[in-house]
Amino acid sequence: MILKRHRHNGKAQMIYGSSAWLIQKRLLLFIFVQMLKVSGNPVHAFKGIVRLRKLRRDAHGNKVISKFVKANKRYYWVTDFPGFPTANLKYILQGEFERQQNSSPEKHLLIPQQTLIWGITNRCALRCSHCYDWDNIDTHEHLNSEQLHQILQKIEEHGIRHVQLSGGEPLARFDDLISILNKAADKIDFWLLTSGFGLTAEKAKALKEAGLRGVNISLDHWDEEQHNLFRNNAKSYSEACNAVKHCREAGILVSLSLCATREFISEENLQKYARQARNMGANFIRILEPRAVGHFSNQNVQLRSLHIQLISSFMKRMNSDPEYKEFPIVVFFGFHQRKLGCMGAGNRYMYIDANGEIHACPFCRGSVGNVFSIPLNTAIAKLRDNGCQAFKMYSENT
Repeated sequence: MILKRHRHNGKAQMIYGSSAWLIQKRLLLFIFVQMLKVSGNPVHAFKGIVRLRKLRRDAHGNKVISKFVKANKRYYWVTDFPGFPTANLKYILQGEFERQQNSSPEKHLLIPQQTLIWGITNRCALRCSHCYDWDNIDTHEHLNSEQLHQILQKIEEHGIRHVQLSGGEPLARFDDLISILNKAADKIDFWLLTSGFGLTAEKAKALKEAGLRGVNISLDHWDEEQHNLFRNNAKSYSEACNAVKHCREAGILVSLSLCATREFISEENLQKYARQARNMGANFIRILEPRAVGHFSNQNVQLRSLHIQLISSFMKRMNSDPEYKEFPIVVFFGFHQRKLGCMGAGNRYMYIDANGEIHACPFCRGSVGNVFSIPLNTAIAKLRDNGCQAFKMYSENT
């Protein structure tokens, strides 16, 4: 089923054309100033911008940002970076420039992670085909509310400014979600990774008021029946669509998360999905690759070169072609992973699960220690030493 297009009254809106060009120039000046503060040398600052533009081209396929999402007087171009202009963006940019300036691994450990994926619960009402946490889905919590706040304090002390709250289904701990946001949303940009199941209008409003920046809502097909089959729940599609609507109305940024399987990937399906996302009022589309972990463990689910090429071409077209200026911004992590390597494993992000165990990422399991027994910097050093072995093996076959 394809939804009809609606004009939304939510606060977030797409910015493109000459307006986007002006914002891009303001952003470049903003970046230059932050790099100048770190280096004290305009030549070094300019070279830093050149390196960042190359990094963007390798990560997203184009070095120029052709459209933004505007929300609450801030401009966004990806889902895993704070908006412009904000103090958190300044902080992360300065850290990135310090990373460029210093090749020493010891000095890199002093630079905070850009993003943390934090699983706050193992509970979930769904039993999805691709669930990476399948073996850990549980009916009770292993960490209490006080322990969650102890982890939050460690996150703040490390200097992480962008956190993606995950699960399980993080909405299963709604009161704790609100408590975490109330405690730290003025210092950290929080996004929610959710199926949308049970995300009512009242909950969306409460999340917004507590300081939630955005949601990634899983929608794995434009067709209702196919999505419900993938999620093993007859209500999953309608719950996701309602969650998008409620978050839009509450003024929360909305990203749709698509696990793109071999069976799904075609030009027709990608186009229909993009139109569906636009019609729903989504601001971003995040495309994830299936991994042979969790419920997909020991299954041959990895994408082939043709699939990667189709998605990469789709991403570039959606983000750069004027024909698609009103469509959501597309993010495909598999593109930059093949160009730059994995950003997980303590490179620029890591994962803490619902038991407090620290991993390279949600798909590359193997704890290097528990957050209550090992300092984060020590854990990051171990993650970097180990690297993302799963992705190395995976990418060699695509």
